[in-house]
Amino acid sequence: MTIFFGLLLGVVVGSTLGLIGAGGAILAVPGLVAILGLSATAATTSSTIIVGSAALAGALRRRNTGTVDVKIGLTFSAIGIFGNFLGTLLLRVIPENLIMIIFALLMFGAGYAMCCRENPQTTAEKPKWHLVLIAATFVGILTGLLGIGGGFLIVPALILFLKVPTKVAAGTSLVAITANSLIAFVLRYEFWNQIPVAEVAVFTISAISASLILTPVAGKLNAKAMQKIFSVVIVLVAIYTLLSNFN
Repeated sequence: MTIFFGLLLGVVVGSTLGLIGAGGAILAVPGLVAILGLSATAATTSSTIIVGSAALAGALRRRNTGTVDVKIGLTFSAIGIFGNFLGTLLLRVIPENLIMIIFALLMFGAGYAMCCRENPQTTAEKPKWHLVLIAATFVGILTGLLGIGGGFLIVPALILFLKVPTKVAAGTSLVAITANSLIAFVLRYEFWNQIPVAEVAVFTISAISASLILTPVAGKLNAKAMQKIFSVVIVLVAIYTLLSNFN
């Protein structure tokens, strides 16, 4: 039964990454905790594999579409390495239920961003590298602590601070998510033994498959409508996560 739920969760995560280029781990981690019964540490560590693999698949799928800037994606991730390291250190000292409460609060923010915030537009201004440093470091901390790729923050940061065209930002974010997830996974080496290999393998394969199948469809759908649908799901999961950990 856990294998089946792992398959189902993978499809949801891969679909989210494939369609909007963000939001995968926001759903993956609570699902791993609530449905597969993993600890917060095991779930966030497993998430780096699942989301990183699905993001890589999505980026490769888009590579010939002109909507992926690998150099910028890797640069953003490299700038956030210190934040990733700091987040991993915090993981070792923050209680697990508090980690999940932080995660739930972040989900509310992600849900609001997907639903209510207007997509930023590029301007003729020069790139703002000092703001890129702040954004990349913050995303790195979230990846290191919570095991998320941070796509819902990376996309607007790429558009506003690095002047990446809107249609390229989602694909480029997948590159940054892949690199962020890989760095976080390596830094969490001491938690590798907590990963349920079979369940995570099924989860990862289904997430990759869904991402590959749906990525080409993304350009044909109403992006804003898709974001609103996923935002509702995220808020509902956030409420459940918050109530579960307060109890």
